Amino acid sequence: MLDEIKIKLMTKVAIYEKNEADRDLRLSHYYKEDYIKFGCLKTMITSTVAYWLVLGVYIMLRYEKILEDLNDADYYKLMVKILLGWGLTLAVFFVYSFIVYAIKYQIARKGIVAYNKNLKKLLKLYDIREKEAKKVSHRKKTIDSVDGEFDDLSSEDNTGRTE
Repeated sequence: MLDEIKIKLMTKVAIYEKNEADRDLRLSHYYKEDYIKFGCLKTMITSTVAYWLVLGVYIMLRYEKILEDLNDADYYKLMVKILLGWGLTLAVFFVYSFIVYAIKYQIARKGIVAYNKNLKKLLKLYDIREKEAKKVSHRKKTIDSVDGEFDDLSSEDNTGRTE
């Protein structure tokens, strides 16, 4: 006999495992703060590399003009501009990544909680089925020596017949 509740729970669990389990279960190994810090660190490193690459491309595109103005340039102001641009870029990307990773963690956490609830319900259903199966298995089946048919005898049978 098919149990509709059990089938629905198994379907929900299977869909979650197929679509989102890898990403969310990997995330569940972290505390929220650690996950956000690690994500922000990755973002700051990549945004630093990207900033310096963009600056390098800008210098390469304007190389001729930079060489012409090389003698008249105020290096202090130039370095302040470059470092302030880098700091501003890091600040913007840090705030953005903090928000994104916090939301991502929260969404994944909800999915993990729902997944665990469904698994617990499913395990309870299996435990109920297992207890029922144990009750049935306590009955002994014997063969009548005369006609060879099976007789169900409960465990309380005192006739002395066994398998």
